[in-house]
Amino acid sequence: MSLDHHFILNEATTRKTPFYLYDLSLLENTLVAAKNASSKYGYHVHYAMKANCDDKVLNSISKMGFGADCVSGNEILKAVASGFPKSNIAFAGVGKTDEEINIGLENDIFTFNCESIQEIEVINELASIKGKIAPIALRINPNVNANTHKYITTGLEENKFGINRWEFDAILKVIQESKNIKLTGLHFHIGSQIVDLSSYRSLCIKVNEIQNWFIENNILLDHINVGGGLGID
Repeated sequence: MSLDHHFILNEATTRKTPFYLYDLSLLENTLVAAKNASSKYGYHVHYAMKANCDDKVLNSISKMGFGADCVSGNEILKAVASGFPKSNIAFAGVGKTDEEINIGLENDIFTFNCESIQEIEVINELASIKGKIAPIALRINPNVNANTHKYITTGLEENKFGINRWEFDAILKVIQESKNIKLTGLHFHIGSQIVDLSSYRSLCIKVNEIQNWFIENNILLDHINVGGGLGID
């Protein structure tokens, strides 16, 4: 059940504006629907912390058993403080600083989603200093059009995000030489505000092709992250 209309009017007339009014009952219903839809297929949902970091919102999401998708060191710390298990925290995002990587290492997070060879090398070096093995997933650029606004599409070869397929051999060489990282998965993200599900169909076809390449090279992965970005039409 959604918030009562009279309650909304009362809040709007008694509180200074602007302000945010969250319907936690509606949120809970949405979380239950998402969990029921995903769990029957064995999928695990990670909430993007950048979307909303309100304490009550985060507590509701963490209690539902979802993971956290973070794009900064402070988001990792916020996720831990909000009850998300460290083993369910993924660190995505470009331009990770040494300090942020160390926060992830110190908290033994689920994975670092890596954007480049250089990032893998940095994580390996920092993990070596701490005597840890860092789990990583490769963010692959699948060259798939998300059919969304050109400024928020991220999965085309012309975009600056992720590792291109022609870099795979070089990536494998670096991974084999890096003693303090472990490749555990693949990560994809093709854009935001996506309302055309055919984009995800195209992505999944590419994902299967890319996964087969890794299998052919005797690399078996624990997980595949196909990203988020769904909008509302």
